[in-house]
Amino acid sequence: MQPQDSAQQRLRKSSGFAAGEGARALLTAAAAFVVLFGLKYTSEITIPIVLASFLAIISYPITSALRRYIRLPHWLAVACTVILDMGVIYGLINLIKFLAADVKSTLQGDFLKHVGEKYDAFLQWMDQLGVGEHARTLLDSPLTLINPQQLISFSQSLTGRVLSFMSIATLVLILMTFILGEAPLFRRNFERLPNSIQGKGKVIDALRGMQKYLIIKTLASVSTGLLAWWLCHAMQVPFAFLWGFVACVLNYIPTIGSIVAAVPPILLALVLKDWGGMLIVAGGYLAINFAIGNGIEPLFLGKQFGIATTVVLFSVLIWGWVWGPIGMLLAVPLTVLTKLALENSVDLYWVATFVDDNPGNSSPPSSKISNN
Repeated sequence: MQPQDSAQQRLRKSSGFAAGEGARALLTAAAAFVVLFGLKYTSEITIPIVLASFLAIISYPITSALRRYIRLPHWLAVACTVILDMGVIYGLINLIKFLAADVKSTLQGDFLKHVGEKYDAFLQWMDQLGVGEHARTLLDSPLTLINPQQLISFSQSLTGRVLSFMSIATLVLILMTFILGEAPLFRRNFERLPNSIQGKGKVIDALRGMQKYLIIKTLASVSTGLLAWWLCHAMQVPFAFLWGFVACVLNYIPTIGSIVAAVPPILLALVLKDWGGMLIVAGGYLAINFAIGNGIEPLFLGKQFGIATTVVLFSVLIWGWVWGPIGMLLAVPLTVLTKLALENSVDLYWVATFVDDNPGNSSPPSSKISNN
C-alpha cells in the first residue's frame, strides 16, 4: 500500500502546484491590467514624465560632450542642451502650423476640382464597360465625401491644438531640465550600489542601448521623411511636405508606421495620376522603407534588445491603447524596460524568456544568485 500512497501523494502535490501556478498567473495578468488601466487614466501626469525621461536620455550625450570637450560647468551644459531641445520642439510646432496652412491653401485651390475630374473620367470608363450604374451606386462623388469647409476647419482646429500642446512641451522641458541637472547624482548613487546586486549590469546596458536606439531611430526617421518628401515632390503628389513629415514621425512605430505612412500618397498618385504614377510612388516607398528599415537600422542597431517581432507589434497596439500615438512611438523602449524588469524577477522570468528572440543567452535570476 505504501507505493500506491506515495503515488497519490505525488499526484496531490503536482495538482496543487499546478493550481498554485495557475492562480499566480491569473493574479499576474490581473495586476498587469490594473497597471495598464492606471497608466491610461493618469496619462496627463505620466506622459509628460515619460517624455521628459526619454528626451533626457537622448540629450544627455550633448550635455556630456559640452562638459568633456568644451569644459563647460554642468549647469551651463544643461542650459545649452535645454535651449537646443527647446529650439527643436518649437521648430516642430511651427512646422505643424505651416503644414496646416499649406493644406488649407491647397484645398482652397484646384485640388478638389482635379479629384472630381478624375472621378468623372473613371465613371466614363466604367460606362464603357457597362457597369457605370453599379459604380455610381457603390462609389459616391469625392466632392460629397470630402467637404472642403470641414477640412479647412479641421486644419484651423489643428493649429489651435498645436498651440495648446505648447504648454505640455513647456512642462516636458522643465522636467527634462531637472533630470539632466541631477543626472550626475543619479549616476554616482547607482555606481555606489554593490556589484553583486542582481541586474545592475543589465540596467546600464539597457540604458545605453536605449540611448543608441533613440538616436539612430531619430536619424533614420529624418532620412525617411526627407526621401519621402523628395519622392512625392518629384512625382507631383499633393501635400508632399506633409507626407514627408508623416513618414518621419510614423517611422518610430515599428513595421506598422511605415505601411500607414505610404498609403495616402499612393492613393493620391492613383487618383490624380495613373496606374504608372501609383506604381512609381509605391515602389519608391518600398525601396525607402526596405533600405532604411531592413538595411541601415539593423546595421547600426543589430538585435540588441532581443524582442520577438510579434511581441513588438503587440506592444505597439497595447501602448497605443494606453497612451495613444505617443505610446505607439515609445512602444519599443517601454517594452524593453518592461522586459528588463521581468528578467530580474524570479516569479516572472518565464515571461521575459517567452518574448525573447534569443532566450538561450540569459539564465534565471535564481541561478545567478546561487552562482555568486
